[in-house]
Amino acid sequence: MQLLRVSFQAALIAAAGSVASASSFKNDYYDYIVVGGGPSGIITAERFVEAGKKVLLLERGHGPTVTTGANDTLSWSNELTPIDLPGMSANVGALPEWKRYMCTDTPGMAACVLGGGTTVNYMVFIHPSDHDFDHNSNWPTGWKWKDVKPAAERLYQRNAGTTQPSADGKRYDQGAYKVLSNFFNRLGWKSVDSIEEPDKKHKVYTYPAWNIEDHVRAGPVRTYLPLVQKNESFDLHMGVKVLRVVREGSKVTGVEVQTGSNETEIVTVGHNGRVVLSAGALSTPRLLFNSGIGPAKQIEMAQSSGISVPAKQDWIQLPVGVGLMDHPIFTMLIQTNATFGVPDYDSILNGSDTADIELYKQGSGLLTQGKHRMIFFSSNTFSNHTRYYQGSCAPTKNGVVEIKVYMTHGLTSHGVLGLDSKQNTVIEKSPYMQTSDDRVAARAFVQGLVKDIQAPGSGLTLVKNTNITAILKDLQPGTHYASTAKMGVDDGRKNGTSVVDTNTKVYGTDNLFIVDGSIHPDLSTGNIQATIMVVAEAAAAKILAYN
Repeated sequence: MQLLRVSFQAALIAAAGSVASASSFKNDYYDYIVVGGGPSGIITAERFVEAGKKVLLLERGHGPTVTTGANDTLSWSNELTPIDLPGMSANVGALPEWKRYMCTDTPGMAACVLGGGTTVNYMVFIHPSDHDFDHNSNWPTGWKWKDVKPAAERLYQRNAGTTQPSADGKRYDQGAYKVLSNFFNRLGWKSVDSIEEPDKKHKVYTYPAWNIEDHVRAGPVRTYLPLVQKNESFDLHMGVKVLRVVREGSKVTGVEVQTGSNETEIVTVGHNGRVVLSAGALSTPRLLFNSGIGPAKQIEMAQSSGISVPAKQDWIQLPVGVGLMDHPIFTMLIQTNATFGVPDYDSILNGSDTADIELYKQGSGLLTQGKHRMIFFSSNTFSNHTRYYQGSCAPTKNGVVEIKVYMTHGLTSHGVLGLDSKQNTVIEKSPYMQTSDDRVAARAFVQGLVKDIQAPGSGLTLVKNTNITAILKDLQPGTHYASTAKMGVDDGRKNGTSVVDTNTKVYGTDNLFIVDGSIHPDLSTGNIQATIMVVAEAAAAKILAYN
């Protein structure tokens, strides 16, 4: 089996010792404490170690791969878990791992496992467009595409994604793609490669770009973490939940961690050390509220829940949680005149699908691919403001394809994330379709697509939600959350909208930084994981350069 990266990791981590049995905390030793082992946390921690810093990475979940401590291997491979196998990603929500890996204290889906969302998502890896940072964008000066592009290039050197994961150069199960490509060709849309041509996002379609490398699920757990795992300056502790940042006025001195059901400990950062929060857009705000940072009512809620928040005179009132954004999804089920279906996931797991398994062991075949068979992009403009759309297309049963239309970059709707008395983050105001222009634009796009589907000779028929009103009403969250600790130059302490400055440092603090989706002031045109990782690369460089 040609899983070269897996073998490399196994040797590397074996030499370093078990991740799960990391040594005790080294107080006053770390230059950086990074909170959260998702993609942002792993990338920033790795870059800090690479720069010669002493780093502690804290993750509340556990490792999802054999080399990071998981033992739920496939019946036919002692190197792989179901999470590793690209062909199982479409069924990830039905796996027992899903329940273990998902956070239970957030209002939307978030992953509490090493690797975060990159461990449990559908692996769609959309390279960001330059307009994500430039056109109709809220990214501040210093974060435009020309500034961020070098970070993107650094990421792609290690974690590029692919539109062709099968070693034999073939694509498998292409019935849905054939039907949909014929449909879009008749409409005059163009075929592109979303990795090679990331800026083409109007009336185009592409083979899916997936976060796959060496025929397994990729992401920083595989492409960054092994590079520092045996470095003496790096400690990774899993199964450790951080409750709050400990600070003296504006200076952060460490973090309070929960190591057992009723056990807590203060881990202190070294002299002139820094803390970086990378817990994600739905959990980083809780850490800030618990640390006396945010709207007063949220800090008071944290205090009422039993957290030792700072004295009131040390509260830093910033608009944490205000500005929550997400991609809304409008779903269409389409009956085609073709014959295709979905894999038999049970037979893959139990090993009885010998043909596909044997092909996979050669690095090829259906099991090297993810769920989707096509991704399409387009846009529309109202009042000189452009909004973008992504369609993710996957077979759902015989001859039926599911199209999830994401409304993406250019959205003007925002919500509010707060905290309850049980330490759950909660959505206090929905981020979906809050502005009339968003509603008008969404209806126009869906209406146009439905008209084309229902046109004579299309060979396509809407099933389930068969009209525009039903489709729009059946709105689902995209779970691509952002903007709950927004970056910007307008200091939130002074009636501004921003929580962190352009170095990602929290306003009003000396040494507290945030690197995750919460700081993104805008949404990307496609699935957010690649953009999250690009921004993490850029942020790590800015933090290292900050004096």
